[in-house]
Amino acid sequence: MERTRKIMNKIKRKLLHNRNISFKGYIRDDELFEIEAELIDTKNYDFQNHDRGTIKKDEPIHQMKIKLVLDDNLFVVDAEAKTENSPYSICKNANSNFKKIIGLQIKSGWKREITKLIGGTNGCTHITELLSSAATAAFQTIYPYKSKQKNRNGTKLNHNQEKPLLLGTCHAFNTNSEVVKRLWPKWYEN
Repeated sequence: MERTRKIMNKIKRKLLHNRNISFKGYIRDDELFEIEAELIDTKNYDFQNHDRGTIKKDEPIHQMKIKLVLDDNLFVVDAEAKTENSPYSICKNANSNFKKIIGLQIKSGWKREITKLIGGTNGCTHITELLSSAATAAFQTIYPYKSKQKNRNGTKLNHNQEKPLLLGTCHAFNTNSEVVKRLWPKWYEN
């Protein structure tokens, strides 16, 4: 408990590492969706790197980008990964497996499926991390847009038609939660 209090108090500290991750979601003219993500790691000091020489303070040690093209059912139509900066020149070669995710659907089990296809030595840890989190960005991009379009067209949303893709993906969407009971009573389990 004492240690927790110390951590919460203002103790002098010095930044060593910074990671920035950003996601952007777009609707395209062809009614497909694009999710773009970027991860940038920097250090707060200069250091030597075998493949790149001196990496300066605030210069990216890692800078990876992904782009997913998705349909409105969250199936991956196209996928692209790019490594702009990495600690080893060989890292960019991991992107050759990225297209293996085309055809997957973002739903429960997404992380397991992408790890099977491009995880471990089949890919890049940082890109797999981005891809894992891209699922949330896809949901946040696509579902509100579809809902807005249906409401604009005067179509009443019927939450009980198909099993919701979000069901079972987090605490709020547990089949016995009050949220599921309200949004999808057909799928609610007491």
